[in-house]
Amino acid sequence: MFKAEMIAPCGLDCNICSQALVRTNPCHGCSGPDENKPEFCSWYCGIILCRKRRENGYAYCDECPDYPCADVMEKETRYTTRYPHRESPLENLRMIREKGMDAFLEQQRKQWTCPNCGRPFSVHDRNCPHCGKRIG
Repeated sequence: MFKAEMIAPCGLDCNICSQALVRTNPCHGCSGPDENKPEFCSWYCGIILCRKRRENGYAYCDECPDYPCADVMEKETRYTTRYPHRESPLENLRMIREKGMDAFLEQQRKQWTCPNCGRPFSVHDRNCPHCGKRIG
């Protein structure tokens, strides 16, 4: 279930986004097609819309000499403070660079798998979207 193509340019793991975990019409991540993406992700996200990233072909924001920019720091702050479960885009990219994508995805699988039903849960929600068990 945890796929490399679901890692956003900023380092967020779209595998654990509530919109990717819905049963019908799931989002295919920031790097995927706009179909089924939340409006913010496809129309307003400064990282997805970043001209510098697109013109230089940076797959991930940490390839840019301006990293971490204000847009990345906004995501870092929001995802480490505002949601029921903590996710750090900066730590995610650091781990990918240090340990490799396979090790990162394995760590994510262990961290974000519901102990009750064995399916992924979301950074955005307190309860598992599959079995309803409260996580954390």
